[in-house]
Amino acid sequence: MRYYLMLALLAITSLSFAADNKGSEVPEAVTQTAKHVQKLLKKDDTASVSVGLSPIAGLYEAKIDSVVVYVTANGRYFLAGNLYETDTGVNLTDESLSGWRKSLIDGLDEKEMVVFAPEETKYTINVFTDVDCGYCVKLHQEVATLNQAGVKVRYLAFPRAGEGSDTYNKMVSVWCAKDKQKAMDAAKAREPVEKAECNNPITSQYKLGQRMGITGTPALVFSDGDVVPGYMPARNLIVYLMQKSAGLR
Repeated sequence: MRYYLMLALLAITSLSFAADNKGSEVPEAVTQTAKHVQKLLKKDDTASVSVGLSPIAGLYEAKIDSVVVYVTANGRYFLAGNLYETDTGVNLTDESLSGWRKSLIDGLDEKEMVVFAPEETKYTINVFTDVDCGYCVKLHQEVATLNQAGVKVRYLAFPRAGEGSDTYNKMVSVWCAKDKQKAMDAAKAREPVEKAECNNPITSQYKLGQRMGITGTPALVFSDGDVVPGYMPARNLIVYLMQKSAGLR
């Protein structure tokens, strides 16, 4: 009898977790907890804070920039970590963040990037770069190979030394150059870049990278919002893009 009671309780628990939250409004307590987590993370008012339903009944998803937490309906508890789907092994937290990053990337103006485009674009990658980063230089040396394979490379600025640094100022000159591609080639070849100034997106792109959780360069952000940190050889990157396009990744 005790055994069957345990089975019944387990079934009830499973049903409660399988139920969805459709039609549910986000409780105010959940919103307040998200704001509290924002303070714990020492995020300022420019941080993106969004609260919505999670796949688990009774838990709500709160995104504070690139940090995701799951909050109980009464706001008393929150969980930090990745949520996986058992049957598929899919990282649902990652999927949610990818969608958020995609919306940020889609909202950018390509005119504010340094773009190396092929004759016919099959794939697009967004690269947070630092002109004084060794692996960024290595990746840039393979841009021609990527272009030949139909890969458009869109550079976003991420001067790791921060605002006002020599690297930051050099990147301003690249973004403000009459020929941005030529200036980027020179910077990545460790050649002098003619000083130039203009209204530029260096600071905003750097802060965007920080919001997205970028900590190093190069950081590759794909069209679907997925991120691969670090250098990836061109041949591997091309295969990776082909697999993503075919739905194999």
